[in-house]
Amino acid sequence: MISALIFGLIGYASLGLAFAGTRIAAAEHTVDAVVSHQNTLNATFRTINIQLTALGARTSFDAPQTIALVEQSVANAVLASRTVGRDQASLREADSGLHQHPWLTLMSTAALARTSSRLGHARQALVIARTVAADEVLDGQFWQALYGGLADLGELNRQKDAGDLAGARQALSRMSSDVDRAAGLVGSPGLPSELTVLTGDLRSLVLDYTRQLDAEAAGSYDKAAAISVDVSADVTRVATFDVDGLSAKIAAFYQPQIDRYNQEIDAATA
Repeated sequence: MISALIFGLIGYASLGLAFAGTRIAAAEHTVDAVVSHQNTLNATFRTINIQLTALGARTSFDAPQTIALVEQSVANAVLASRTVGRDQASLREADSGLHQHPWLTLMSTAALARTSSRLGHARQALVIARTVAADEVLDGQFWQALYGGLADLGELNRQKDAGDLAGARQALSRMSSDVDRAAGLVGSPGLPSELTVLTGDLRSLVLDYTRQLDAEAAGSYDKAAAISVDVSADVTRVATFDVDGLSAKIAAFYQPQIDRYNQEIDAATA
């Protein structure tokens, strides 16, 4: 009976160690996979701070190129959110596995606790990453709308100068839609309050430009000329908008979150 008891204990211990070892190895592999995404996520986070030197009616503003870059930034943020979602699901599954059959893994309690702690840090890192990525999507959508509105303004001016009122109205309609969309997103996380002023100026420009085109269409050229003064003033405010410091403000908003993400990842690899 004593021999049977000894063999039973040895069997229990061996089975428990093997089971715990398998679960720990699976969890470690999952953590390593999450950590391997750190550089990619950090690269995505850096695109939050979109360069604003092209903003406004400056000669350096290349609308198609700028919009393409912003669209890529948004696509990267969406992809990051999906990656984080998959990693979160994997970590939940791995953590659940560590806590299965506790009666069998009593001898591996310390090792299981260490691995569970690593999983906890990785999961906390992903909570932060998911928030940042989601916020970046919203910010990117704002820049898409804003730059789209500025591109529409350029087309509007070209059509107006060419005497194509129908083309000018079409461009103005697109501009109005883009500016309204930007105004709806200007409160997104990390966007400085100065951008609220800018979208307000663009809305005023749309309204004044609409009044001018309506007056010209009605043959009221003196009225249109008077309104054009308001349009010119609106354009001047937009063109001279001070973008200095906006990038720094956006970076300052996100950097603490990014730092915490990296700290949690470092803790997960400890």
